[in-house]
Amino acid sequence: MTQAGPNGRGPSKNERRDAAREKARQQREQQRRRDRRRRVILQASIGLVIVAVVVIVAVVLVNSARPPGPGPKNMADGGIVIGEGLRAQTSAGAAADTTPTQRPVQKGVIAIRAYEDFQCPNCKDFEETNAAYIKSLVQAGTATLQIYPVAILDRASSTNYSTRSANAADCVANFSPNQFYEFHRLLYANQPAEEGAGLTDAQLTGYAKQAKVSNLAQITSCISQQTYKTFVGAVTDRFSQPDLPLSDVKGRSNASQTNYIGTPTVLINGTWYKGSITDAAAFKAAVLKSQAFTPTPTPTPSATPSLDSESPSPSTTKK
Repeated sequence: MTQAGPNGRGPSKNERRDAAREKARQQREQQRRRDRRRRVILQASIGLVIVAVVVIVAVVLVNSARPPGPGPKNMADGGIVIGEGLRAQTSAGAAADTTPTQRPVQKGVIAIRAYEDFQCPNCKDFEETNAAYIKSLVQAGTATLQIYPVAILDRASSTNYSTRSANAADCVANFSPNQFYEFHRLLYANQPAEEGAGLTDAQLTGYAKQAKVSNLAQITSCISQQTYKTFVGAVTDRFSQPDLPLSDVKGRSNASQTNYIGTPTVLINGTWYKGSITDAAAFKAAVLKSQAFTPTPTPTPSATPSLDSESPSPSTTKK
């Protein structure tokens, strides 16, 4: 209600003008307070974003600068060797500051080496096509199978499943090596589709249990903590180089469709098998042909006393 002025006729012109000025002043003051609050909120938000970015950069730098930890036992050169009776050949873990070297081969035994990614459909196809034949050779002691878990397909899952599954395999190799072959088989039998989340840590642990591993508690912790993540990365980096040691695999490139870096990469006595991964007869023929190839070992130090202390001369790694 408008108050009357001194003469009872309502506010005077001057009073109305003063009231309007006061109202305007109050509105300006309210606007200034709102502006100050917005500036404070904006500055605080920018500060939080900067802090978050600094933290993320620091974590990335720390992780990239963190020295690699010791690798798993029985995989000193990046791969585990499965021998007669499907039992693993043991070795110490690689030290953090050493460059792994290929362990020596055994005289008179066909050496099959496979670089595999558990997310890779082609690896599963190779496994399904040739596993029974390879298993029969290994069980009889005619051949050894050395498996190198690598991670080149992390992009094909939303959880870096290639790295996580390779780490899980390394955990089994370290704590329960004689169950590695069965765990490896189960991972392919239950391979998740690409572009999904992959198997969970709980599922990986479940398959380890199904493989009847020993030291399940340690393996469970190793899987969840990704203990050998750095080791998996190091093995993958070496695999991704143009040349592979003790083999005729030279000059590979991701740009070449005929000589590309991919999985599975299978070697038979150091010779790259380039036949069809789904042609059992072709693979068997390549293995039988390799039997005519007799390695000529030369003395070399071995970290595994139980193995033959000889390795092939570079001149004998080709057909």
